Amino acid sequence: MSKHHPHKPPHHQRHATAFIDLEALERSLAPWLPDDAERAFVLRCVLEEGPAHHRGANYVLLTLLARLADRLGVKTPATGAQRPFEMRLPPHLEDEIDEREWPVGVPERALELLAKDERAAEAMTDCLTDGPPQHAVANVLMVQLLVAMLERAGAP
Repeated sequence: MSKHHPHKPPHHQRHATAFIDLEALERSLAPWLPDDAERAFVLRCVLEEGPAHHRGANYVLLTLLARLADRLGVKTPATGAQRPFEMRLPPHLEDEIDEREWPVGVPERALELLAKDERAAEAMTDCLTDGPPQHAVANVLMVQLLVAMLERAGAP
């Protein structure tokens, strides 16, 4: 039997994400998601949906990567094509949502650097984009930031 009040989450869960500074991260990610509405939607999915520990981890990792990008002078996304991916929708919403593609995609450059062939590239894309939005979209944003930094560093 739980010691916690049934309507209040445990203490550690109530404060687990109190450190999130949504506005600061939103400003940092503006070059990667220039449309205000799309950026707000993506950040809501990454920072406001799912378990607190995932929201907090996404914030920490994305903020650190955005700060590193800023320190390196990376102000724009990497060049090149991106692989789009669709939102995973529950069955009751599949017929109601027309726009299913996320406004960010997996940079082809990441796949070129790591995959030995198209089959491996597809598997990598599946791994990065599978699961609920707080995982998939956060993964893709992190890859976006990393590829832009690698490009800035002159990675082959």
